[in-house]
Amino acid sequence: MDIRYLEYFKIVYEEKSIQKASKKLFISPQGLGKIIQNIEKEFHTTFFIRNKIGVFPTASGTLFYEQCIKTSHELQVLHRQIRQLESESHALRIGFASGTLQMFPLEILMRFMEAYPNIQLQWYESLNDHLIQQILDSELDYGFVVGKTENEHLVQTRWYVTPVVLLVYEGHPLYNETCISLDMLKNETLIIMNEHFHIYHDFTTACNVHGFTPKIIAKTLDGATLYELCTRKLGLAVTPLLPIQQLLHVKAIPFLGNYNWEIYGCYEKKQKNHALIQELEAYLENQPLGRAP
Repeated sequence: MDIRYLEYFKIVYEEKSIQKASKKLFISPQGLGKIIQNIEKEFHTTFFIRNKIGVFPTASGTLFYEQCIKTSHELQVLHRQIRQLESESHALRIGFASGTLQMFPLEILMRFMEAYPNIQLQWYESLNDHLIQQILDSELDYGFVVGKTENEHLVQTRWYVTPVVLLVYEGHPLYNETCISLDMLKNETLIIMNEHFHIYHDFTTACNVHGFTPKIIAKTLDGATLYELCTRKLGLAVTPLLPIQQLLHVKAIPFLGNYNWEIYGCYEKKQKNHALIQELEAYLENQPLGRAP
């Protein structure tokens, strides 16, 4: 069986329609239907029940689909490993979750590139959850993500920690506080990073535990915008403390409870013998990254 047919089968299963799947695959419905029939003949079973509405998997079809997922992933890893062996440039694909490029000391990676000129770093930026999935799908070799992920297939190392603070503009009643409790924010207008970031969900959940829903009037994609909106006195900003942030007429006040933003480096466990990943992690281990004890 052509290994491409595994992907064909997977898309038919997910779309529950030969017609819809054929459009995604840019082949005719008749041709795709014939491929599915040939797979069924090869395994001497029926994978789909067909009717006017679409196609619906049998128990055998579901079992085959689950195996397709595993096999496709293993083939992706194999293809990537072969490309890596054959690559003269020794490319290492690194992903950064949105927001981490503002936090992570990029000069350290620049020095890594200078120390290992034979390694070609390719950088990508993506949303946190999407980046993790790219690592699991072998589309990326290594990623810097926010927060530790509960996934048994990943190796994760905490590299960077920065406190989460409240930015308060000059003249606000909380400006002279040395520490902020959540209860102080019940009636405050707030600005925060949007739902794509862990900080949004962590903060809103904590406020709910304290018995109130925070008054969030603006959500952003980066810390710089939070700072700008705070300086314009639109509201108080909940944000990780950026290492390069120059605060003018705004004060960064820590929260009670030592709440931090943590950046983890992660890669798939199957890649534990990947020489370039090991080179990168060994290098980072000896760098001043601001790691918490």
